[in-house]
Amino acid sequence: MDSGAVVRSYFAVWGAQDVELTVAHTHPAFVYKVHVNSTVLPFGAETRGHEAFRNLLFTILADFDFLKYEPTVVSVNGRLVRTHVAFKYLHRQSGETLEGTRRLVFTIRSGLILRIDGYHDAELVEAFVRLTQHRVAMNQVVRAPQLPRGRAREGSGAGA
Repeated sequence: MDSGAVVRSYFAVWGAQDVELTVAHTHPAFVYKVHVNSTVLPFGAETRGHEAFRNLLFTILADFDFLKYEPTVVSVNGRLVRTHVAFKYLHRQSGETLEGTRRLVFTIRSGLILRIDGYHDAELVEAFVRLTQHRVAMNQVVRAPQLPRGRAREGSGAGA
């Protein structure tokens, strides 16, 4: 697979929230670096290795619902792949949403992702984290409504 195909495959499995297949796309010496102030953002700083990355992905999925996740490969230059991701996440604990874009730069080695560098709007993300921390601490949360389970859709003829 060429570098662009590796990244597109990564996005497909991460978009489906398959943690194990996402991790399988990474090199044993994998590094994930988020370029945001790590004292504010729990997912900031640097993550190294499969186990740490797996734990990070499970933590992200525990904290956020993906309402929109639209990655685009911007350029492929040998082992470097530059991407743009439009996203909208629902913070499960507070009910707040974070919407924006980020850039991800992938470095590929031997058909696997060696490194991902993530660039967010740091001020937006930091303000969101402060807001959700404050709302949770003050118990000022708005929970997303629960959808009914096991009910047939109208007109579908399908049962529970």
